[in-house]
Amino acid sequence: MRKVLLAILVSVLFISCTNDKQKTNADSTVKEVASEMAEMKSYVIQYKNEMNASGMKNSSIMTQYIDIKSGKSSIETESKSEMNGVKTNEKSLSIYDKEWAYIINLKDKTGIKMKEDQSENDPMDMIKSDDNVTFRQMIEKEGGKIVGNEQFLGKDCIVIEIKQEGQTSKMWYYKGIPLKIESQLYTMEATKFEENVSIPSSKFTIPDGIKFSEMPTMP
Repeated sequence: MRKVLLAILVSVLFISCTNDKQKTNADSTVKEVASEMAEMKSYVIQYKNEMNASGMKNSSIMTQYIDIKSGKSSIETESKSEMNGVKTNEKSLSIYDKEWAYIINLKDKTGIKMKEDQSENDPMDMIKSDDNVTFRQMIEKEGGKIVGNEQFLGKDCIVIEIKQEGQTSKMWYYKGIPLKIESQLYTMEATKFEENVSIPSSKFTIPDGIKFSEMPTMP
C-alpha cells in the first residue's frame, strides 16, 4: 500500500487548487503550477494517518516542517501499531538538508544517515520534459479523473480520484500538497496547515546522543 501511495504522490506532485489568491487551476501547465509553489517560502503541516489492513492496524501523527527557501525539512512521527495482537509504539524523526538525510529512531537513539542523492530520486526529474503538460492531462494519463473542488481546512482544493492496482484513492490537493487522501485501507488527513511561517532552526537540528550508522555509497 505504501508503494502504491508513493507512486500516486509522485505522479501528481504538482497539483494545484484555486482560491482568490491563486493563479493556477486544473488546466494550468506543470511549469505554471511549479512557479506558484515556489512563491511559498515555508509551511508546517500535521497529519493524522490511519491504516487498517488484514491483520494489521496502524495510526500515527506526522508533522512536517518544510523550509523551501533553505532546502531543509524535517518530519516528526509518533505511531501505534497492532499486528496479530502485538502492539508497538514508535517515535521517529527525519531531517533532510541539501547534502544529508538523517533517519532517527528516538526511542533507542539510533539512526542512519545517507547522502541526499541516495535517499530518493528527485521527482522533478520525471517531469522536467513535460513542463507544458497540464495537471488534467497528467491525471487522465494515469487513469484518474478530476471530481471537482471542495473546501478543506479553509482551502478550496481540487479533488481527484485515481485507481491503481484495483484500489481507488480520493485526494484533496492544495499547491501541490496533499491535505487529505482516502482509500479502502488508508486515510491521511491534515489537521493543521500553516504556510509562510517562521520555522525554528531547532526543528532541523539533530538531537544529542544519537548513534548513527552511515549508509554505504551505492556504485
